[in-house]
Amino acid sequence: MNSMTPGVIGAAPPPLPGDPARAVLEQHAEALLEHTAAQTFPLADEVMRLDPAHYTSPERFAREKARIFQRVPLVLAASCEVPGPGDFKTLEVAGIPILLVRDRHGAVHALLNSCTHRGVAVASGCGAAARFTCPYHGWTFAQDGALLGVASATDFGAVDKAALAMKRFPVTERAGLVWAILDPASPHDPADLLGGIDSLISGFGLAGWTHVSSRTLHGPNWKLAFDAHLEFYHVPVLHRETFGPDRSNRAFYFSQGPHQRVIAPQSRPGAVSRDDLYALGRVPTAGEPADPLLMGEWILFPGVSINTFYPGGHRGVLLSIVVPGAEVGTSTTTQTFLAETPPDADTRKAMEDLGGFLAHVVGDEDLPTSAFQQHVFGTGLVDEVRFGRNEGGLQHFHRWLDRLIEAEQDELPALLASPFA
Repeated sequence: MNSMTPGVIGAAPPPLPGDPARAVLEQHAEALLEHTAAQTFPLADEVMRLDPAHYTSPERFAREKARIFQRVPLVLAASCEVPGPGDFKTLEVAGIPILLVRDRHGAVHALLNSCTHRGVAVASGCGAAARFTCPYHGWTFAQDGALLGVASATDFGAVDKAALAMKRFPVTERAGLVWAILDPASPHDPADLLGGIDSLISGFGLAGWTHVSSRTLHGPNWKLAFDAHLEFYHVPVLHRETFGPDRSNRAFYFSQGPHQRVIAPQSRPGAVSRDDLYALGRVPTAGEPADPLLMGEWILFPGVSINTFYPGGHRGVLLSIVVPGAEVGTSTTTQTFLAETPPDADTRKAMEDLGGFLAHVVGDEDLPTSAFQQHVFGTGLVDEVRFGRNEGGLQHFHRWLDRLIEAEQDELPALLASPFA
């Protein structure tokens, strides 16, 4: 399951005695420090070429929806977005409306947001509810999707309530994130198909974090919207007015199955943060905080990134979830800012301001650029898309996308099994 893409270093070493996930993180850190000391930089073997139709073809898009977004585990939210009994959130992925809700026993459910009478959404937005009532005819459902009541039941006629529960998607909580497979009939437990990425990011402790803010941005084809997360080559050019022209355009890539992390070859400008491995200059020992081992942008296949920031010296993460829209040329990027500890008013303001800045970077710089790519690819006049030797993350992502599209359902556990199980 852990084949290496050329130019991607530290790809899935075998488990070691002790804490195998930490051992992998330490090997990543050692590789980074060795390359820094030697002033070396790994590159992919060659330039990769891709047919632009991958971004514009309705047929290709239909396969991605069916064979990726309805077969592999998707991150739908951070656990702290639905922290208490009855807390819910609605969203849509590739045209599928979803209701995410935590029940009174603490379990999270991912349900098709559709009344089983005539298909109307039973909830919208986010909030808290003891039960859900269809706004069309008043049928009511429990937090786990069970049908509780039919309005004017005698007049309506015989109903098998057990058979008319809302459709439930397989769901799990791991590393403070809610993952689901958007196929009610999937034979797989999402926890078995995470490839070990949940173990690698568990050090964040996201389950205990606080939700600060969320916003949704609309963009073109989901892969064009997500490609910008997979390389830093564009950063000092496209983002010269926001991040500045002095940012490195290089990146180190480490893979874990289809997942990966993208790490700049130098520290961010400004004050030293507690996850700055370069400033520490060595691998932290077992008795020290593991934060430097988590440095970088974490990419959770197929469309999630986790970035760490320190506004006002307080740690927060931006959880970005990119999903397809209902059509090939549409997508949404949901940016959710989380705080490690409950923020006071000043810290919350700083985090909300940073969230707004990052929405500007993506919404006003990345996504319009991607939208133009969508437009020009749609003309049929572009023969190839090229991913350079310095864009190993893109090469890795698109190869795994093809690999999983072609895989049969019974092959997925072997491809995506965790080496830490």
